[in-house]
Amino acid sequence: MGFLSSLKTLLLAEEKAHDVLNDNLNFILRSSRIKHMLQILVESHVQISILLEEGSEHTSRILDISKNDMMLDQLNSRQAHNKMIKGTSIRVQAKHNSVPFNFTASVIGSANDGSYLISIPKKVYHPQKRAFFRVPLANIEKHKFNGAIQYSENRVSGYVYDVSIGGICIAVYSNTYIRKGALLSPASMTLNGGDDIHTDFTVRCVKKSPQEGFIRVGCEFLNIEPAEKRSIHKFIAQYQRERAKKSS
Repeated sequence: MGFLSSLKTLLLAEEKAHDVLNDNLNFILRSSRIKHMLQILVESHVQISILLEEGSEHTSRILDISKNDMMLDQLNSRQAHNKMIKGTSIRVQAKHNSVPFNFTASVIGSANDGSYLISIPKKVYHPQKRAFFRVPLANIEKHKFNGAIQYSENRVSGYVYDVSIGGICIAVYSNTYIRKGALLSPASMTLNGGDDIHTDFTVRCVKKSPQEGFIRVGCEFLNIEPAEKRSIHKFIAQYQRERAKKSS
């Protein structure tokens, strides 16, 4: 199997796995990420709103997170406190960096100090902007990358498969010599219609896997010109619109 065929096969499998866990960018479905975000709320001492089934709203805080549950501070209302019994479904509303963080959970039990044990949610409403945009696999061969490792005679060539405002991820041939911290200058990447972006890059990460048959390289834009940056914005926006049309 050739380089491009292997690359497409692997990235297609990753894309399908990503879609299963992230079919809607408005929700977090990955349990490890949900717990990570809940821990941030704990450490930030963020006030949250608890909505009970009959419609009343009360203020609380998440006190602690464990493997299978979390602990909420006692509600001030005695009437509401008496309703926080095992099996009760509650709606939790919070914000992190001004972005909603809402979910539904169930009361598991209570502690001696009056706090409540609550189930870990399976999904959380948290509208997100995707940090990286994956180039559609059908077009990946159009988005070539070429660069020279500064102060050496080694060249780097491959294909761009992730793009963001801050940088790119490229797949390069497995026999390429490249290390973290290297400067790629001069370098270029091809966008739509054969347009090239010429800028320098700093290598931020290198992932080698003999099984994959190629090396993944994460690069950060270095000294990118405003016109080139606008082209990146346009490139990402265009493909995001196309993706939205296909999923609607």
